[in-house]
Amino acid sequence: MSNIVQVSNLTKYYGKKLGIENVTFFMNEGEVYGLMGPNGAGKTTSLRAMLNLILPTSGEAIIFGKHFKELNKAELSQISYLPGEFEMYQNLTGEQYLNYISSLRSATVNNTNILAERLDLNLNSKIKTLSKGNKQKIGIIQAFMNNPKLAILDEPTSGLDPLKQQEFQNIVQEQNNLGCSVLLSSHILGEIEDLCERVGIIKNGNIVASEQISDLKNKTIKKYEITFENAPKISDFKNVENISKLELQGNTITLNIKGTIDILLKVISKFTVLNLRIIEPSLEEIFLTFYKE
Repeated sequence: MSNIVQVSNLTKYYGKKLGIENVTFFMNEGEVYGLMGPNGAGKTTSLRAMLNLILPTSGEAIIFGKHFKELNKAELSQISYLPGEFEMYQNLTGEQYLNYISSLRSATVNNTNILAERLDLNLNSKIKTLSKGNKQKIGIIQAFMNNPKLAILDEPTSGLDPLKQQEFQNIVQEQNNLGCSVLLSSHILGEIEDLCERVGIIKNGNIVASEQISDLKNKTIKKYEITFENAPKISDFKNVENISKLELQGNTITLNIKGTIDILLKVISKFTVLNLRIIEPSLEEIFLTFYKE
């Protein structure tokens, strides 16, 4: 499997202020790769520098085996980009705008109407009359309407309701099955987990980890809340590995555990369990878990 994207030591300073530093990651051809981090971590700067929309201070981005600046028009037309701050010509209708973008790419495939129907979008309205969510739908359509080889999406579901977020995920998976590699930047952990095979985690302008989603989940500390018919003793849990913050209130125990829960399940199976709830950590909690100094 070859790399479709290779970013090496990408650094951007705004004067003396650091944007990103030595950002390095790769994408395999045909994969959905997530760039994950909170707002302000450097995701957008990384994508813009990678696409030469802002000049990096140092480092390089290789796409389709070439430096980005060396890509020809045909190769560039195979790359779609949905920026986090998506701007359009306000006096055009959605249909006029999308047809214009498609013509710039000299596209032979145009799935505009199919995607608009799936996202429940009226393309006849002028863009300036649309809500933020409907404008975002146009952004998603322009990203996928011409069956790109590489789609780069920066916070693509911003402003979408939950049903349309799910439809977006369906579209990404279908396009990926057709051969589209997708680079997805998001601060929404669930979105990354549902769509991506590997993830790069960016914090304070640096990539602090790049790994399989499955490995990330295994390293994540999860919080469990277990209610018993009869209260157990704290000492009953002393042999559970990787346990922390164990608390007993009445018949309910709360605890944090990292990795496998096999031993925990064996311990609680000795009691009558009335309820077991997993409290998923927030993205920020995951950062604190793995990368706190």
